[in-house]
Amino acid sequence: MPSPRPRPRAVRVIVIALFVLAAAGVGLWTVLKKPETRSAEKLCTQLGAVTSLSSSLVTLDPTTLGPQVAELQRATSVAPSDIQAQLTVLASFVEELADAVRASPVDKKATLVAALAERQDRVDEVTAAGQAVEAWAITNCGVPLRTTTTQKSSTTTTRR
Repeated sequence: MPSPRPRPRAVRVIVIALFVLAAAGVGLWTVLKKPETRSAEKLCTQLGAVTSLSSSLVTLDPTTLGPQVAELQRATSVAPSDIQAQLTVLASFVEELADAVRASPVDKKATLVAALAERQDRVDEVTAAGQAVEAWAITNCGVPLRTTTTQKSSTTTTRR
């Protein structure tokens, strides 16, 4: 007994349903793969998450250093073109230092000093990039990236 032939209307409905599903899949894929847009507002928000980077580098606390470096790297993905190059220089330098410190099983402060010494030829470039990023943050975000705190010494001398 020959199998019944599918009805033309049923075939059209199945083809249309498959087409709609394929279009929806392509649309979803496009939305998910869309690169993050760059803007001053997004960078200001992201830089707000990097507020303790300098203290994380000073203390070499791995619980704070890793997340701070990751936030700085994320900032490069949303940085507008007018500051992207400088932010990338700064972020890659900090990441290199953090990687060296994380890889050290012993004296992390000595490792940081050695890592800085190895990169001495880049200090001027990184300093200029850091100053440009900070100036940009002050102009566009209204906040400096560095916090200046003065700590009182535990030993004080009195003039008589």
